[in-house]
Amino acid sequence: MSKFNLELRIKVVTEYLSGKGSPSLAKKYRISNHSIILDWVHRFERRGIEGLKDRSMSQEYSSQFKVDVLNWKKRNQASLPVTALHFDLSSPSTIWQWEKHFQESGIAGLERKRGNPKTMAKHKQNNPKPEKPQTPAAELKQLKQENQMLKIENEFLKKLDALARKKSKHTNSSN
Repeated sequence: MSKFNLELRIKVVTEYLSGKGSPSLAKKYRISNHSIILDWVHRFERRGIEGLKDRSMSQEYSSQFKVDVLNWKKRNQASLPVTALHFDLSSPSTIWQWEKHFQESGIAGLERKRGNPKTMAKHKQNNPKPEKPQTPAAELKQLKQENQMLKIENEFLKKLDALARKKSKHTNSSN
């Protein structure tokens, strides 16, 4: 799945909430699968704008958390996407990988095994990267980007509020 910027995600979710269907939106915005849009909508409904922002794919989870996720999925007979949404995981395939590792090696399969920790830790200690102070131009650029994102979020929330009022008014008038 290609990356979509926050502005596009907000635009698509807004159109979906105003009544347009996910298949037509997927076609309009060249999104490979309409279920991606439904995932964005669910994430927005659950976490607001935060749910639409990019999340780190390098998040580390404890083996206990992974077991809890797998147990919840099994107890609730939930699908991978539903489980990922419930636990706010970036990708349903993450859970699939955990299941596969658990079936192959039990709880030991859920332990994190990326790289060689001793070597990596030693390397980091020998070559620490000093943090460069931000130049005024870079800081200004960052602030402008943050300002633009806040404007987008504000506009989105205004539209969402208007849609909710319209829907509420329509519901009240039809009763």
